[in-house]
Amino acid sequence: MATKEHSLYKLVPKEQAEAFAWSFEGPNTEAVLYPFKFPAIQPHEVRIQQTYFGLCYTDCHLVNQDWFPINYPSVPGHEILGHVVMKGDQVTQFQIGDLVGAGFIRDSCGNCKQCILGNDQLCGQKGDEHLIPLPKFGGFATHVQFPAKWAFPIPNTIPQQLAPPLLCAGITVFAPLKRYFNAKKEVAIIGIGGLGHLAIKFSAALGMRTTAISTSPDKEQEARSYGAVDFIVSSNPESMAKATGRFDLILGCAHASTVDEFIDQTKLLKNGGDFVMVGIPALTKVELQLPFYQLVCRQISFIGSLVGSRQENYEMIEFANKHKIYPTCEEFEFENFKNAYDKLLNGRPKYRCVVKVGNAPQTLKQ
Repeated sequence: MATKEHSLYKLVPKEQAEAFAWSFEGPNTEAVLYPFKFPAIQPHEVRIQQTYFGLCYTDCHLVNQDWFPINYPSVPGHEILGHVVMKGDQVTQFQIGDLVGAGFIRDSCGNCKQCILGNDQLCGQKGDEHLIPLPKFGGFATHVQFPAKWAFPIPNTIPQQLAPPLLCAGITVFAPLKRYFNAKKEVAIIGIGGLGHLAIKFSAALGMRTTAISTSPDKEQEARSYGAVDFIVSSNPESMAKATGRFDLILGCAHASTVDEFIDQTKLLKNGGDFVMVGIPALTKVELQLPFYQLVCRQISFIGSLVGSRQENYEMIEFANKHKIYPTCEEFEFENFKNAYDKLLNGRPKYRCVVKVGNAPQTLKQ
């Protein structure tokens, strides 16, 4: 049971709790159950009771301060799915009972340059209010409360146990693929994991000729079943050499572990090609450098991409529903959250972990 109290979410006896969360009280610590009450709901907010939530390795990075310091207790989680159970009086787009999902972005101002341009995921005006998991409580909980503008209706034709990862992994790969879409492009997806397996599916469904790149030769048949027309073993120098200068677009869903490995990946681009990075390593463990000669003399672009805008989220959900693009998931019960987190942190889940909340809000009060 939790011992540290958050400044906004009052730690209460379990029988008084409005919600229960899995909280971390420091880096590299085990999750503890945190029964709490929410701050008063704001006019623009919704509170949802989750049916399922997903785990993402970003949560592990945040908890363990791999990128920057955070405050504890911390409840990360940004693959959120559930029914609206309370809403502020300014919320008109949802009704009580609606099924909604949410991802990494918590809020945006709507008035800054990026918001006006439609890049509201890059809003620079909200500060700590920008991201779901920090500093407020995120999705590792029975209930979540956040601004309604970043909640998205989820069609009942998408299986609920497969929906949460679409709100993070799905939009993370769909958005850059759609931005750089061209039916004539040769696309390579590096890494067949939590991000990459969805990227192959989206890229192929968009109509681009898609190649999967992996260190694991035994993943070829699987990659082809997702829509890849070719497969490259990145640990095979001959295989990599044959693909030199082949691709218009590379989507990096798994980061290189050395500078040489990263440079070898960029050699696969055509002159004028784009390398889009969506996987972020722990800054304390991997240090890469840009291949400046290639960037300039081959006029290639190295690009970062942060999830997607609200409009791109709507498009992704519609596209995934239409083409039945779903993640491969392992499912855990709420009380077994620690097993799910441990598998994500130390194991190799196939390919996403989702937690079923079920009747946990009621049983935990007993």
